[in-house]
Amino acid sequence: MKKLKTHIILFISIAILGSIASISSCKKDRSMEAIITVKWMVDTMVVIPNCRVELKKDDIQIIGYTDGRGEYRYTFEQPVQLEVRATNDSLSGVGVINLGDYGHDYAKTVFVF
Repeated sequence: MKKLKTHIILFISIAILGSIASISSCKKDRSMEAIITVKWMVDTMVVIPNCRVELKKDDIQIIGYTDGRGEYRYTFEQPVQLEVRATNDSLSGVGVINLGDYGHDYAKTVFVF
């Protein structure tokens, strides 16, 4: 009888832990991060800090500036394809970034000249 109680308690404990684990694993990351790196076309090792980055498509327009590493990051909640335009003084460059799968980061390098 004691052995049966031990097995029942063990079974219930495993069932509870399993259900908790399955509930927490159902939550999926519903966002994607776009990472835009701006580099100089003449020397591709040189990044461009404080460069204006514009992400556009139809009625979507997002504007930001690169950090000291030449990167601009923005998080999206929906898949989208965007035109990327980078400008800094007389330098400019364009590109396209496709954000498709949730939970992934998407990187795009734009070369300015």
